[in-house]
Amino acid sequence: MQSLGQTLARRLQLPAIVTLSGELGAGKSVLARAIIHALGYSGAVKSPTYTLVETYATANCSIAHLDLYRLADPEELHYIGFDDVVSQHDLVLIEWPEQAGDFLPEADLAIAIDYAVNLVRRVTVRSRF
Repeated sequence: MQSLGQTLARRLQLPAIVTLSGELGAGKSVLARAIIHALGYSGAVKSPTYTLVETYATANCSIAHLDLYRLADPEELHYIGFDDVVSQHDLVLIEWPEQAGDFLPEADLAIAIDYAVNLVRRVTVRSRF
């Protein structure tokens, strides 16, 4: 996941919305953390599981990392200022995008992480471009 995160970060065209789907423990947060670090953030990257949104600034971009797992209703995106989050950040990483229903704009990059055989992960990356 570390290596994949570095590769994706090098190839991202900002601004971008990146969704991360997969089961609990599949590696979504690890991949998001790797992307954030590869883009130049050197501090601790916290999981936004309880805060829903964590933001990071690097010399070249601003990043929002969202975890929508605990979202009870897609309407809650209005209360967290989702539209502002998207418009004010160069990169928006969204874990559990399916929790948002139809409220999400189309992802520039959609990443799905699945368990395969013998604890190996299969990662599918779909680009809008």
